[in-house]
Amino acid sequence: SVENGVGIFYGEVVDVPFLKAPGFITMATRGGKYPDASSCDSLKLTVMAKEAYEGYRISFGNAHVRGGRFAFGYKADFDPPVGEFGDVIIPFHDFSDKWDDATGDQIVTCEENSRYCPDMKTLKNMKTISIWGEGVNGTVNLEVKSISAVGCVDGGKVVFLFGAQRSNIAKFSLCWSEGFAVFGGLIFAAFLVQKWRRRTYHKIETHKYIPVVDGYMS
Repeated sequence: SVENGVGIFYGEVVDVPFLKAPGFITMATRGGKYPDASSCDSLKLTVMAKEAYEGYRISFGNAHVRGGRFAFGYKADFDPPVGEFGDVIIPFHDFSDKWDDATGDQIVTCEENSRYCPDMKTLKNMKTISIWGEGVNGTVNLEVKSISAVGCVDGGKVVFLFGAQRSNIAKFSLCWSEGFAVFGGLIFAAFLVQKWRRRTYHKIETHKYIPVVDGYMS
């Protein structure tokens, strides 16, 4: 959900009973065109965790490694400050699209093989950004004030990807009770999904002006 321009990511990661392993929850922006971040070298999150949790990850884009099945986008771990807002800087070279879709862990890092580093096409338009609670049981309680690209070539330039600085997401409306909210073409969605990627899945049908989101539901 969103309150006063701040994204609220709340839920609980628990074991998938028949796997006896943690599942995940995710909150994602979808739709709209993102500003060009290809001249920058890092992602900056201004976030606050209300309580400690060790399974936070963030991903962007729709890159897909052949054979990766359900793993899409470039993903990296992050550790937010607890109890107060602070900045978390994640260099783009910490992201990889070669990650395990059963655990969320990187299989091959960008530094180990550059073919898995974020590509220029994705950095020019990320298309989607997701924040995850994954692979660790516990309560996810995170507030997201802004997401931006920093370390840009032209000095102090900051490319805002989410937050009050983006005029097109200053207003929003809640679309339905399960947690989809529209920000002028961007959608924040919080939904519980299970770790077991079956070929059969539930399709969440939304408002006709909102893209359909496919999820693996527990």
